[in-house]
Amino acid sequence: MQPENTIVMDARQSVEDQLNELLQELFELSVIVYDFQPDGNKLVWKKINSVIDHYQKIDELKDGIESFIPEEVINFVEHGKNPDIFTQGFVERAATENQFTNGKIKAVNEFRGILTEEFSKSFPDLYNGSQ
Repeated sequence: MQPENTIVMDARQSVEDQLNELLQELFELSVIVYDFQPDGNKLVWKKINSVIDHYQKIDELKDGIESFIPEEVINFVEHGKNPDIFTQGFVERAATENQFTNGKIKAVNEFRGILTEEFSKSFPDLYNGSQ
């Protein structure tokens, strides 16, 4: 029995292979259509059927992959941008939000200390000091 990680990698590799083959078929189809000859109808239909077969195989393989890719990353790639730029921006935003949140936590803890001190001064007989 194969480890789950190997199965996922095999599924991902299969999808990648199918996508590469699909790209090759689409390229060949575009060449055939660009340089269309009157007797090329059968060849065009053969390539179209091959493209459809690749789409069917990709559809069958999709269930073996459970990776999630954020839509923003896909948009970056579609617009010809490097997805690493998205990742870098995401990490920078996360670090900024983390610093902001840590500042809030520190402020709340300081306020809690001051409030505890003031309660103990104002209500010494009601405040037991362990809270």
